[in-house]
Amino acid sequence: MAKAHRNVKFQHRGSNGQGGRRPSISDISEGSSEPGSPTKAGMDGNSAVDPLTQSDYEKKKQTFITRTIWSLVMIAVFFTALLSGHIYVIGIVTAIQIISFKEVIAIANVPSRAKNLKFTRSLNWYFLGTTMYFLYGESVIYYFKHIVLVDKVLLPFATHHRFISFMLYVIGTAPVTLQAVE
Repeated sequence: MAKAHRNVKFQHRGSNGQGGRRPSISDISEGSSEPGSPTKAGMDGNSAVDPLTQSDYEKKKQTFITRTIWSLVMIAVFFTALLSGHIYVIGIVTAIQIISFKEVIAIANVPSRAKNLKFTRSLNWYFLGTTMYFLYGESVIYYFKHIVLVDKVLLPFATHHRFISFMLYVIGTAPVTLQAVE
């Protein structure tokens, strides 16, 4: 167990002139002005608003308005996407994943450049595509079976989906293994 430090004073203690105790509700209410009495700012009779306070208020008001508008826009886009159907939801989720992955790869690419690793960025994108094919393939086949199972070109991708995913992973690990050997 750690040894207690004596005579350690924290910043909030003793700074309010009450000997280390926090102010109570009665202490706070005694210091405030009555409804009919003049306030601290209005004691000199000048009721003009400080320009610095006015500019802060305008900034906060503008920030509030901007955030409110964009919140409403995002909520509207969300419900529009939900009401549009499966393909739009899949498209939006895929787009968000790709944009997020792009940001993560930009951050993770810095150490790989320092280590002079080749093809790291390409392999990351390859495995993203492979993973998305594996995870979304069965959902797309299920929701669009009336299109996928009828088309001659798409039928092999639907019937051998898991095998194709496995082979893509195996093909992708070859450059990783070769890169590790070097």
